[in-house]
Amino acid sequence: LARVAAHAGRFGAISRRILDSPELGYHEQHSSALLRDELRANGFTIADRVAGMPTAFSATWGSSKPVIGILGEFDALPALSQKDLPTQQPVAAGAPGHGCGHNLLGSGAALAAVAVKEEMEARGIQGTIRFYGTPAEEGGGGKIYMIHAGLFRDVDVVLTWHPSDGNRVNLR
Repeated sequence: LARVAAHAGRFGAISRRILDSPELGYHEQHSSALLRDELRANGFTIADRVAGMPTAFSATWGSSKPVIGILGEFDALPALSQKDLPTQQPVAAGAPGHGCGHNLLGSGAALAAVAVKEEMEARGIQGTIRFYGTPAEEGGGGKIYMIHAGLFRDVDVVLTWHPSDGNRVNLR
């Protein structure tokens, strides 16, 4: 928790920048770059344009088993522009917006990857952390292309999160 807290301000600012610049699926140039740059600055090796998608990427730290994948989404949806108010008030009528917190999903997952990496370093724990920057989660199926490209073949577990009213584990 201390490692998460140490980075919370910076990743919160990234989340806000993604919120303020919503980009539709497969066009998330700004959002993808923010996350890639921050992960690179924290010691991750970046693979750009994975699975042939211009905004998809992976960020890897470590080189041994287990391989822990963490999914991060950052796409917006059409016509969901919204001021941060509890009533419906678009920033710009008809513009895209983050309908279910994808500005948080990408930045929060990247923060988790950095905090876990730092904890593994501090404790001398072997393994690999791999963040997957997954574009077009809403209506574009970016993860499906990543699966077909074999990007998860060596992964032992994949972690993701999404706003909900409960917690659950999906075993497949």
